[in-house]
Amino acid sequence: MTALAMTPALRGLGPPGAAVLVLTVATATVTAGAAILAEIIGRVCDDPRWSWAAAAFALYGVVVLPVSALAASGDTPRLLLIRVVAYVVALPLLVASLRPPQRLSPAVPWMFTVVGALLATAASAVPETAVPSRAVMALLVVVVLPAWTAVAVGYVVEGYRRRSGPRLRFGLGLAVVAIAQLYRVATGVPIGDPVFTALRLVGAVVVLLALARLVARSIAAVRSQHFAQQEELTVAAVHLGRAQELAAERDHELRNGLAGLAGITHLLSSGADDEEQQRLRQAVLSELTRLHKILDGGGLVFDAPDGPPRAEYEVGPVLAGLVTLRTSAGALVTVDADPALRACGDAAVLAQVITNLLANCDRHAPGAPVAVRGYRAGDKVVIEVRDEGPGLRSALGHDVLQRGVHDPSAGGSGLGLHISARLINREGGELDLRTVTDPRGCLATVRLPAADSGLDVAPERPEVGRPGATPTR
Repeated sequence: MTALAMTPALRGLGPPGAAVLVLTVATATVTAGAAILAEIIGRVCDDPRWSWAAAAFALYGVVVLPVSALAASGDTPRLLLIRVVAYVVALPLLVASLRPPQRLSPAVPWMFTVVGALLATAASAVPETAVPSRAVMALLVVVVLPAWTAVAVGYVVEGYRRRSGPRLRFGLGLAVVAIAQLYRVATGVPIGDPVFTALRLVGAVVVLLALARLVARSIAAVRSQHFAQQEELTVAAVHLGRAQELAAERDHELRNGLAGLAGITHLLSSGADDEEQQRLRQAVLSELTRLHKILDGGGLVFDAPDGPPRAEYEVGPVLAGLVTLRTSAGALVTVDADPALRACGDAAVLAQVITNLLANCDRHAPGAPVAVRGYRAGDKVVIEVRDEGPGLRSALGHDVLQRGVHDPSAGGSGLGLHISARLINREGGELDLRTVTDPRGCLATVRLPAADSGLDVAPERPEVGRPGATPTR
């Protein structure tokens, strides 16, 4: 653009001053766009420096450049005074943008812009003969140009130090405008010189492009931060949902455990000290210990990624203790387990599962006899809990072990069987429910890995209720 402006053939095209007027209007438009972009960056990044720069560009584009266009056909002392007044107000704003005052509101620099515009308007009323032209020109050369150049150098240094290409280009754009002013002062060419005007437009365009790049980066950073926050919120929602599920599961286990302890306090306070009383005390102590573990967060093995340590344990005492609690409360529950039956895993898991199954019997077959059996079948320990109730509802089908699936008429939350299935699967076993006949009822079968501690494999027992059985899985 500078080379074209220096071409004599192009200088002669059009009426005198037309090219300068077009270039000056273009510069004013670009400068106004730079002011808008700088204010956007300040708002998006919450960086006050760009609000100060935007206010300076607004004053430069609204006052200085239009007055320069008027002076293209012939500069006067009054027009020079107007420009210098606007410069004197705009330059402190530009200097402040390097290290903006943190305590001041972003509206403060725009108040300075309004004041500068009013002072420039007031300067237009000064008579030509009253304007000290030499003093005004000296102020332009001694103060305005060095200050503008210093700001340009400051932004170049900051861009280089922070390795920020847009900031570096922003400083270079300001430097080009300073070079244009130095060129006019050094050569003495009039303000309407095409070379001066073209250089000023080039500097304004470089500033605009640098600010546009900063806006793009700022928006990209905001988007990235937004996506990161959305991801954090999603993860937090997942964790919150899981925490709510665990809380509901713990509440469910505690309710079932407390139901097994209900109604037996009068037996413990009877004063008797026979074998039955001792067995009941031991069962209560064991159940209270299990409930305490649940309250501490260690009762559900799927809370921890690795689960509790696996060990061998006797199945009979676990079943006997739970059945003792139920029978002491008046339930018709019997137990038959091989004395030498041992499983591999966590005894607390088996206690939780059997507690849930017995609670289901109480809920769906109240008052009906319940039989608990334990035996070994191959490499599995099999525990059967069978009631003589109505059996499973056909509408539940294969979903009976899914979370929330339950019979609304019988109450419950649909958590017990779901929790039990997850615990058994974590132990390497399986849980199965079916409706059986002769007599009719529900049969829950738990299969767990058997312990191989030198035990003779017990002969397999026939499964209960095989005729007419309706498997659910």
